[in-house]
Amino acid sequence: MHDIKAAAGRVIASDTQASVEAVDTAVMRLAQLCASIVEVSKASSLPVLAAQGALASAGDGLTKMIGTRNDIGQATRELRKIQKASNLQAEAFGCPPDYKVSGRLAHAERNAEAA
Repeated sequence: MHDIKAAAGRVIASDTQASVEAVDTAVMRLAQLCASIVEVSKASSLPVLAAQGALASAGDGLTKMIGTRNDIGQATRELRKIQKASNLQAEAFGCPPDYKVSGRLAHAERNAEAA
């Protein structure tokens, strides 16, 4: 059995939650950037290939960030295995913090509740 101080477990839990939040924010922002590039290109009547390089680069970044999200999920799974094999197995470090929905999701949720 691993002997881990509770304070150390809280630090790891906090850092894990902050990392997941940061990556999720980056995924959403990169997806928004991709959409904005297309939207601005269309609104500006740019030829299809004019912004293709920027869109491809942002899309590559989005793909990599989605991969990073998976990697953090795998790291979290490994950390849980360590916790279960430690003196902190019964310790509850909490779930990720409450997610603050975006304007679009909040709007959709309000519409669904009204229906």
